[in-house]
Amino acid sequence: MDSIEVKNLRLRTLIGFSAHELETPQDVVINLRIGLRDGRAGETDDPADAFNYRTVTKAIIRFVEGSRFALVEKLAEEIARLAVVDFGAPCVEVSVEKPGALRRADSAGISIQRCPDDFRFNIVYLSLGSNIKPDSNIVAAVQFLRRHTTVLALSSVYETPPQGFIEQAPFLNMAVKLHTKRTPIQFKTEVIDRIETQLKRLRDRQNKNAPRTIDLDISLWNEDTFEYGEKPWKVPDGDILRFAHVAIPLAELAPDYAHPQAGLPLREIAASFKSDDLRRKALEFGSTLR
Repeated sequence: MDSIEVKNLRLRTLIGFSAHELETPQDVVINLRIGLRDGRAGETDDPADAFNYRTVTKAIIRFVEGSRFALVEKLAEEIARLAVVDFGAPCVEVSVEKPGALRRADSAGISIQRCPDDFRFNIVYLSLGSNIKPDSNIVAAVQFLRRHTTVLALSSVYETPPQGFIEQAPFLNMAVKLHTKRTPIQFKTEVIDRIETQLKRLRDRQNKNAPRTIDLDISLWNEDTFEYGEKPWKVPDGDILRFAHVAIPLAELAPDYAHPQAGLPLREIAASFKSDDLRRKALEFGSTLR
């Protein structure tokens, strides 16, 4: 297969997890080998038949310099996804190196190869809520999701009145769209449970509507309907059809998504609720991976 190569693209980004790496951008060196479907450009000499490596390189520069990463593995994966998913490359090889990362070595890094089948992820919509230190806990939950999944989009954050047990502080609610290769039960145990543990979520068996530092629920998973886990939890989450604070943020992310059971687009479900008591609140989530 023919390929286009971009060699030694030097950029600076926030990468690493040691204290000295958290605030100071570092050099990374990126090499790309982008596979081509055919050699038509070599036959026709027509720019319209050529893969526009300048456009994809500019997109990679914007993405890398505007993001933060803990690992070179994550950085390489996201560059490969951008080339394959966003620009339609049939395959790509990406290497990312950190110059001077090891004593007595010029650099340390990783090389990966990806094709479209490697990016057939589950598309998941989560609903998040908090009314104990909600500003910091909502932001912390999103940061955790960014580290352990690929976050595609964030809804607005809404301040909403409590439900069921009204003698408590208002909530902040939002929705997150992401993709993952995990199964629902793996996502529950490896992502949701870890976030709730990290943010010290405590459950009151006498009051399921009690205040909480964080609450995360799988609201939608692809276009599927199923139950999972011991409870069992249900997808789609029944709260989509019951509460404005769940439906409205989801509809903001995917207005035309047809609810697998109700058969209605989320925008129509959201429009059926009164939203006078929902107020947008600005929170700073920092740079995103998308």
